[in-house]
Amino acid sequence: MTSHLPGLLLVALLFVSEGHSIKCYSCRTNINNTVCNEGGAIQCSGNSHDACATITIQQGSTYLLTKKCMNFEECKAINIYDFNGRLTILCCQTNGCNFNAAPRPVGAAHVTLALLGVAISAVVSRALV
Repeated sequence: MTSHLPGLLLVALLFVSEGHSIKCYSCRTNINNTVCNEGGAIQCSGNSHDACATITIQQGSTYLLTKKCMNFEECKAINIYDFNGRLTILCCQTNGCNFNAAPRPVGAAHVTLALLGVAISAVVSRALV
C-alpha cells in the first residue's frame, strides 16, 4: 500500500487547481497586437481578477487596444458603442486567452483616437475599482 503512495500523490497534484489565479496578456494603450503581447502573460493578482480583458477602440480601419486582468462579471457588464467609433471589451477565462483577442490594426492611429483611448481606459479602470 505504501509503495503506491508516491504515485497517488502525483496524480492528486495533477488535479489540484491554482484557485482563481489566471495569466493574461497586459498592456497599456497600443496600436499593435504583437507589440502588446511582447511582455508575455502576467499572473493576475487577487481573487477578483478571474478573467482576461481586451479593450478595443475602433475608428474606421484604425484600432487601439488595451489588455488587462479583470473581474469576469464586471468585464461582461461593460460593452459600450459610442464616441464616433466603437469600443468593445472582450472577456475570457483561460490562461493567455487574450493573446489573439484584438483585431489586427490597419493604418496609422490618429492623435485624437489615442487620447480617446487613454481617457476611456481611465474611465473603465475607475469604474471597476
